[in-house]
Amino acid sequence: MGNISFTSRIRMVSNEEFAKATHKLPYKKFVDFPWTIRQSVISDCAYTTGVRDCTVCGLTNGDKVLLMHISPVEHSNKNFNKIENFVKNKFGFYSDNLRGFVLGSKPNNFDSPKSTNLFEKFVSMMQKYNIPFSQFKGGNFEHDVAYFVSNDEWLIGNCVITDGLKEIYKAHPEDLCSRIFEKISLSQYDKIMF
Repeated sequence: MGNISFTSRIRMVSNEEFAKATHKLPYKKFVDFPWTIRQSVISDCAYTTGVRDCTVCGLTNGDKVLLMHISPVEHSNKNFNKIENFVKNKFGFYSDNLRGFVLGSKPNNFDSPKSTNLFEKFVSMMQKYNIPFSQFKGGNFEHDVAYFVSNDEWLIGNCVITDGLKEIYKAHPEDLCSRIFEKISLSQYDKIMF
């Protein structure tokens, strides 16, 4: 097992901080368009940007992360069993150290029902395999997401996060998250911070 701490940090950062943290990462660690399982990354770190109505799902076993950025409107994503089998075959569900992360489900846009349905399928998959996970549901903002195995840290980049807001919410960053997302639910193994 690698550097998994059993208390993953989920750090809310500005778009600028996110860019600074990821700008030296090679392109092969970037989950890119058209946002299907084919673009998923398994590595010691991975990142994606421009999450709107898509769902981001990440799994880590302490040595590697699998990061997916899945579009609710891409035809090849309609059969969720293919996505689940991809995860099972490429990464597996049966490590005692497995931890998860799900972000998505945009309300108030044309594809909201598809977006919510996809998000709920990822949540159900985590529950089916008893994977401890944190979820960040809804909200009307675009997000960027990254994970680094080296320090067991998730980054959520967002245009709303500023130094001023961090100062206001520094004692309770989860309160700021509850203003950005419709629903947050943290795994017992995760902690939100700035």
